[in-house]
Amino acid sequence: MISPQQFKRIFKSQRYVLPLLMLVAFAWQMLYVVILSSSAMRQLAEAYFAIMPPAFKKFMSIMGAGFSSEQFLAFGYTHPSMLFILSFVPVAIAGRFITAELEGRSIELLAIRLFPRSRLIFSTWLYIFLAHVLLFTAMMGGTLAGQALTGLDDGLAGGLILKIIMSGLLFFTAINSIMVFSATLFDNRGRAMAWGIGFLLIAFIFDALVKVWEQAAFLKNYSLFHWYQPVDIVNGKYDFSTGIPVLTLLTLFFLGAAVFHFSRRDM
Repeated sequence: MISPQQFKRIFKSQRYVLPLLMLVAFAWQMLYVVILSSSAMRQLAEAYFAIMPPAFKKFMSIMGAGFSSEQFLAFGYTHPSMLFILSFVPVAIAGRFITAELEGRSIELLAIRLFPRSRLIFSTWLYIFLAHVLLFTAMMGGTLAGQALTGLDDGLAGGLILKIIMSGLLFFTAINSIMVFSATLFDNRGRAMAWGIGFLLIAFIFDALVKVWEQAAFLKNYSLFHWYQPVDIVNGKYDFSTGIPVLTLLTLFFLGAAVFHFSRRDM
């Protein structure tokens, strides 16, 4: 099911990029802890939360009138900058190692005539999955290391961090499958990446709208990004009984669709 040669190619091409992204993820989550450990910066954050418009609080899933360190730290896991990194990984890698193979008619693509085509799909999907595991591990490490070094008393509990990490990993595994499937639909890398980025951007904007627009609140469960809400997990509002099956079905459906379509398309 896996092509060792293809997996090695992806690993070699990302041997500098992935560690850099892990460092950024680690430092970003530690920065949130440092902000809380600094009295001056904490006061600034508390003052900002006090005057924050209600629409912004809804967008961030913030509950209550006062400042909550747990909600603040949890938001770091879903800040747009982190969402960009976590989302762009599958878009870029699937575009380069699936769509670009079709576009360039590479030797790897010719070789799969002798082997099941699914090897190319599963190799790419597996690498993206492992990349997300490493990125979320780095994020968790940043939070735990920051809390340990600063002695923060009201930080995130280990159990909450684990729930955030596991739900996030499942969510981006679904994104992984969707982007891999999308990559099989095109034979132009630029077009595939544009469609992938466009899809994620529209999904993110839709989620923001249903959060802040009360009349559209009934659409929340139909929003893709609704199922990655670390702040809701901290507040005890995340519906794991629905989220886990939904994300699992999305993962399996689009991964299966990618294999089915790629195995039958004209090379």
